[in-house]
Amino acid sequence: MTRNILAARNIERLRAVASTGALLAFDYDGTLAPLSNNPAASQMRPETTELLRSLAHASPVAVITGRSVHDVSLRLEAIPMLAVIGNHGAEPSPFARRAAREVAAWIPMLEALVATLPGVTIENKVQSVSVHYWHAGDPRMIIEAIKALLPTLPHRIHVVHGIGLVNLVPRGAPDKGDAMQLLVKTHGLPGAVFVGDELTDEPAFRHLTGNEGLGIRVGRWSSTAASFHIETQGDIEALLTELLVGRTRPARRSMPTPGGVSHPRPEQVAS
Repeated sequence: MTRNILAARNIERLRAVASTGALLAFDYDGTLAPLSNNPAASQMRPETTELLRSLAHASPVAVITGRSVHDVSLRLEAIPMLAVIGNHGAEPSPFARRAAREVAAWIPMLEALVATLPGVTIENKVQSVSVHYWHAGDPRMIIEAIKALLPTLPHRIHVVHGIGLVNLVPRGAPDKGDAMQLLVKTHGLPGAVFVGDELTDEPAFRHLTGNEGLGIRVGRWSSTAASFHIETQGDIEALLTELLVGRTRPARRSMPTPGGVSHPRPEQVAS
């Protein structure tokens, strides 16, 4: 069972990891922004945007999302991100061109299927596809129809179920864990924090072990590789605030006494 990272006994761990200059990485939908049955309208709350902007000025911050890079970048305008990674880790990557070719081959058959399923839409993200069934009357029937179609599609497919959708990703594409690890290695960072809300985020959580990393899932989950959680997406502002506190608070120092013995400053005792 995960532990609430915002509980008093865990906040110092969160601040300590942030203070090292670790990568602070986030999913977008359901994490930075509330889930919406209209993905095109999904936006962060103004409070989230301002806190994320402040945090990105102080720390290496990345968004690793299932959306395309173009799509999510428009929603992060004027925030100085270290990186924006899309399509569950495949964009940008050396695999991106191959993924685009494979996805293009799926689209006509998926469109033919969706035309027979009321309330279902296809989101072609070039390197992957999401089939949304928020507005379908019988989601289980939709999932079974997609499952039946998959063997007829060209190329091998990795299927990841999300909230109100099914993600179809070319087999072999890098995932969110691969993208996070590459950012840490490329920029020489001491570790990472990753915050996400669904199955596509589990590969990132699985890479976060030891004192240098934190996996934080939105909501309580008994089956997750994350060690910590926040109760709801509405707690993201509190989480961003604590990360900012950890990154920007002054370094701890000791005050010398006349006898040459050092004692903690008062603010150290309070923290």
